[in-house]
Amino acid sequence: MSRSSMAPAALAALTALSFTGCSFYARGADDYRTAVRGVLDQKRPEVEACYKESYAADQTAQGRVVARFEVEAKSGKVINPSIVDDKTTANPALRQCVLSSLNGLTIDPPDQRTGDATFTWDFSR
Repeated sequence: MSRSSMAPAALAALTALSFTGCSFYARGADDYRTAVRGVLDQKRPEVEACYKESYAADQTAQGRVVARFEVEAKSGKVINPSIVDDKTTANPALRQCVLSSLNGLTIDPPDQRTGDATFTWDFSR
């Protein structure tokens, strides 16, 4: 086989290996937002329970909880959740309960890029 005919075959084999050897998923901003919202929606019953518990303890309980967190690249795990204090008006118990509901969330399939998110929950009767 001549050198020139071997090169395209080798290149094709290497290209095929590079596509089958790794998984790559990179969302655009809108797709990332949709994926995060979908994962947060899974926790809706837990967040609603947070509010019901808070309201049962204090009939005036209401307000807004704003949380900021990251979505870890390649694992999809929600990490470093925190309350945005200057935008949150709900009582401390409701804040903490909503924040705890973010534990264990994972976007699947994970993305190749880190995501930064801020999400707002409004609670009122």
